[in-house]
Amino acid sequence: MKKICLLIVLVFLGLNVHAQDNGFSVRAGVNIASMTNYNSKLGFHVGGFYRLQLTSKVPVFFEPGLMLQFKGGKITRDGTSYTQSLTYLEIPAMFSYRFRINDTWAIQPALGPYFAFGITGTYKWSFLGQTDSVEQFGSDGALKRGDMGLKIALGALINRIYTGIGYDLGLVNLPKNYEAGDPKFKNGSFYITAGYNF
Repeated sequence: MKKICLLIVLVFLGLNVHAQDNGFSVRAGVNIASMTNYNSKLGFHVGGFYRLQLTSKVPVFFEPGLMLQFKGGKITRDGTSYTQSLTYLEIPAMFSYRFRINDTWAIQPALGPYFAFGITGTYKWSFLGQTDSVEQFGSDGALKRGDMGLKIALGALINRIYTGIGYDLGLVNLPKNYEAGDPKFKNGSFYITAGYNF
């Protein structure tokens, strides 16, 4: 086991010696978030990544990050409005490839998993001007704090300015006490983002 760990470290050190564009990136933007059986609601995201070019000959990057994500969904049934507002601390682990168009422009598709921890979550309902809410996370909450899924993104670089779109596909069924036949609740989020590569 020690030999395997040492080999992994040496490989990454060797890759890092030849890296061409390592550095930090900041990102922020708008989420059009939804949950299974819910309509979309607006949220936002903010955070950053670290770019690690894996080889000097091919522009493939590993980009782990830390993001604050606002997700959820809303729906109206029989005159009652229901809203899920969920805030996550997210750790994406993306792999990207940079297609260089010229000295200024580049296109960068990316794909990878994300892991998320629910910080706050509120389930609110409103009917005839009356509103109530409950906390969704914690020991008395109905939802699991942990979430994970797949991130798909397509970005454009103009020098060091980044703009992009993407989708977060949640893979975890969030209810704690799920039984067969119950509705499933999984996160999903289309997003538009912008940022800067330092």
